[in-house]
Amino acid sequence: MSKSGRGNPPKHSQFKKGVSGNPAGRPRRKREAQPVRHIISQVLNAPATYREGGRTKRASRLELAVKRLVISALEGDVRSADLLFKSRADAENNNGARIEKFIAEGWIPDFPGQTGEQKTRAHARDNENDSTGFWEPGSEAADPSGPVSASSTPPPDP
Repeated sequence: MSKSGRGNPPKHSQFKKGVSGNPAGRPRRKREAQPVRHIISQVLNAPATYREGGRTKRASRLELAVKRLVISALEGDVRSADLLFKSRADAENNNGARIEKFIAEGWIPDFPGQTGEQKTRAHARDNENDSTGFWEPGSEAADPSGPVSASSTPPPDP
Protein backbone atom coordinates (compact mmCIF):
# COMPACT_ATOMS: atom_id res chain seq x y z
CA MET A 1 0.00 0.00 0.00
CA SER A 2 1.27 3.45 -0.88
CA LYS A 3 1.77 6.14 1.65
CA SER A 4 -0.56 9.15 1.55
CA GLY A 5 -0.76 12.37 3.46
CA ARG A 6 0.98 15.74 3.35
CA GLY A 7 3.23 15.84 0.27
CA ASN A 8 2.03 12.41 -0.89
CA PRO A 9 -1.45 12.70 -2.42
CA PRO A 10 -3.27 9.52 -3.40
CA LYS A 11 -2.30 8.17 -6.86
CA HIS A 12 -5.76 8.80 -8.34
CA SER A 13 -5.61 12.55 -7.53
CA GLN A 14 -2.01 13.18 -8.64
CA PHE A 15 -1.34 15.11 -11.86
CA LYS A 16 -1.06 12.83 -14.85
CA LYS A 17 2.22 12.95 -16.80
CA GLY A 18 2.18 15.51 -19.65
CA VAL A 19 -0.99 17.20 -18.39
CA SER A 20 -0.76 20.69 -16.94
CA GLY A 21 -2.08 21.46 -13.49
CA ASN A 22 -3.60 24.63 -14.92
CA PRO A 23 -5.58 23.66 -18.03
CA ALA A 24 -6.43 27.32 -18.79
CA GLY A 25 -2.72 28.21 -18.76
CA ARG A 26 -1.11 31.39 -17.55
CA PRO A 27 -3.22 34.44 -18.36
CA ARG A 28 -1.74 36.54 -21.14
CA ARG A 29 -0.44 39.97 -20.30
CA LYS A 30 -2.53 42.65 -21.96
CA ARG A 31 -0.58 44.81 -24.40
CA GLU A 32 -1.17 48.47 -23.95
CA ALA A 33 -2.20 50.39 -27.03
CA GLN A 34 0.81 52.28 -28.32
CA PRO A 35 0.57 55.64 -30.03
CA VAL A 36 1.02 55.46 -33.78
CA ARG A 37 4.12 57.69 -33.63
CA HIS A 38 5.76 55.18 -31.27
CA ILE A 39 5.01 52.27 -33.60
CA ILE A 40 6.30 54.20 -36.62
CA SER A 41 9.43 55.14 -34.68
CA GLN A 42 10.06 51.49 -33.76
CA VAL A 43 9.65 50.36 -37.38
CA LEU A 44 11.88 53.12 -38.79
CA ASN A 45 14.60 52.62 -36.19
CA ALA A 46 14.70 48.84 -36.63
CA PRO A 47 18.00 47.68 -38.12
CA ALA A 48 18.11 46.36 -41.66
CA THR A 49 20.89 44.77 -43.69
CA TYR A 50 21.81 45.92 -47.16
CA ARG A 51 24.61 45.43 -49.65
CA GLU A 52 26.86 48.27 -50.71
CA GLY A 53 29.99 47.80 -52.76
CA GLY A 54 29.79 44.03 -52.45
CA ARG A 55 29.70 44.15 -48.63
CA THR A 56 26.82 43.54 -46.27
CA LYS A 57 26.12 46.52 -43.98
CA ARG A 58 23.56 47.36 -41.30
CA ALA A 59 21.66 50.60 -40.86
CA SER A 60 18.28 51.78 -39.63
CA ARG A 61 15.40 51.74 -42.07
CA LEU A 62 15.11 55.51 -41.72
CA GLU A 63 18.75 55.93 -42.70
CA LEU A 64 18.21 53.71 -45.74
CA ALA A 65 15.12 55.70 -46.76
CA VAL A 66 17.07 58.96 -46.55
CA LYS A 67 19.93 57.41 -48.57
CA ARG A 68 17.46 56.36 -51.26
CA LEU A 69 15.97 59.88 -51.26
CA VAL A 70 19.42 61.43 -51.72
CA ILE A 71 20.24 59.05 -54.58
CA SER A 72 16.93 59.86 -56.30
CA ALA A 73 17.54 63.60 -55.88
CA LEU A 74 21.04 63.29 -57.32
CA GLU A 75 19.63 61.41 -60.29
CA GLY A 76 17.42 64.42 -61.05
CA ASP A 77 14.14 63.59 -59.33
CA VAL A 78 12.80 67.03 -58.39
CA ARG A 79 10.16 65.69 -55.99
CA SER A 80 12.80 63.75 -54.06
CA ALA A 81 15.01 66.83 -53.84
CA ASP A 82 12.08 68.94 -52.61
CA LEU A 83 11.11 66.34 -50.00
CA LEU A 84 14.72 66.02 -48.90
CA PHE A 85 15.13 69.78 -48.41
CA LYS A 86 11.81 70.08 -46.60
CA SER A 87 12.73 67.17 -44.30
CA ARG A 88 16.07 68.81 -43.56
CA ALA A 89 14.37 72.11 -42.73
CA ASP A 90 11.88 70.35 -40.44
CA ALA A 91 14.70 68.52 -38.68
CA GLU A 92 16.59 71.78 -38.14
CA ASN A 93 13.48 73.54 -36.83
CA ASN A 94 12.63 70.69 -34.45
CA ASN A 95 16.27 70.21 -33.45
CA GLY A 96 15.65 66.49 -33.37
CA ALA A 97 13.06 67.06 -30.60
CA ARG A 98 15.97 66.96 -28.21
CA ILE A 99 17.09 69.68 -25.85
CA GLU A 100 20.73 69.83 -24.97
CA LYS A 101 22.09 72.01 -22.20
CA PHE A 102 25.64 73.09 -21.73
CA ILE A 103 27.41 75.41 -19.35
CA ALA A 104 29.76 78.00 -20.81
CA GLU A 105 32.28 79.42 -18.38
CA GLY A 106 34.60 82.32 -19.02
CA TRP A 107 32.60 83.82 -21.90
CA ILE A 108 33.26 87.43 -22.83
CA PRO A 109 30.26 89.80 -22.74
CA ASP A 110 29.69 92.14 -25.70
CA PHE A 111 28.87 95.03 -23.35
CA PRO A 112 29.08 95.58 -19.58
CA GLY A 113 26.30 93.85 -17.66
CA GLN A 114 25.29 91.51 -20.49
CA THR A 115 23.77 88.27 -19.21
CA GLY A 116 24.34 84.86 -20.71
CA GLU A 117 20.74 84.72 -21.87
CA GLN A 118 21.08 88.07 -23.66
CA LYS A 119 24.24 86.90 -25.41
CA THR A 120 22.57 83.63 -26.40
CA ARG A 121 19.57 85.47 -27.87
CA ALA A 122 21.82 87.91 -29.75
CA HIS A 123 23.86 85.02 -31.14
CA ALA A 124 20.70 83.19 -32.26
CA ARG A 125 19.38 86.38 -33.86
CA ASP A 126 22.68 86.98 -35.70
CA ASN A 127 22.80 83.40 -37.00
CA GLU A 128 19.15 83.24 -37.95
CA ASN A 129 18.54 82.07 -41.51
CA ASP A 130 15.61 80.94 -43.59
CA SER A 131 16.15 77.17 -43.47
CA THR A 132 13.08 76.48 -45.60
CA GLY A 133 14.28 78.41 -48.64
CA PHE A 134 18.05 78.25 -48.57
CA TRP A 135 18.20 76.49 -51.94
CA GLU A 136 16.02 79.00 -53.78
CA PRO A 137 17.70 81.79 -55.75
CA GLY A 138 17.09 85.25 -54.34
CA SER A 139 16.87 83.94 -50.79
CA GLU A 140 18.74 85.96 -48.15
CA ALA A 141 20.46 82.84 -46.88
CA ALA A 142 21.72 82.04 -50.38
CA ASP A 143 23.79 85.25 -50.46
CA PRO A 144 26.54 84.96 -47.84
CA SER A 145 27.85 88.45 -48.67
CA GLY A 146 24.68 90.09 -47.31
CA PRO A 147 24.63 92.54 -44.40
CA VAL A 148 26.08 91.23 -41.16
CA SER A 149 24.55 92.37 -37.89
CA ALA A 150 26.67 92.93 -34.84
CA SER A 151 25.52 92.32 -31.30
CA SER A 152 28.05 94.69 -29.74
CA THR A 153 25.43 97.32 -28.88
CA PRO A 154 23.55 96.93 -25.63
CA PRO A 155 19.76 96.60 -25.77
CA PRO A 156 17.77 99.79 -25.22
CA ASP A 157 16.88 100.54 -21.60
CA PRO A 158 13.14 100.43 -20.83
